[in-house]
Amino acid sequence: MVCSIEKNRIENCDEKKKILEEIQSRKRNIRFKEAEKILLQYGYAERRSKKGTSHRIFSHPKLEWNITLVSHGKNDVLPIYQVQDILKSLNELQEKL
Repeated sequence: MVCSIEKNRIENCDEKKKILEEIQSRKRNIRFKEAEKILLQYGYAERRSKKGTSHRIFSHPKLEWNITLVSHGKNDVLPIYQVQDILKSLNELQEKL
């Protein structure tokens, strides 16, 4: 089942679980824009490391570490190690909530 995010919010824990399952099933086919939207929905803040760079840093107030995503375009497919970092961070966040 495909889980989508509507109106910039995640409605309930079942939806969050579905989103995590979808990311896990599509590890090799997650686009930057999708990852960005999911992280923002989970309450991460986004910032660029420097002007003109392709690095984006996402942080969450309940976590002690950041996620750095590198993309040269909004439709770039993320490398698997970046998707694994996202999953690790989201799973850790779920445990703290």
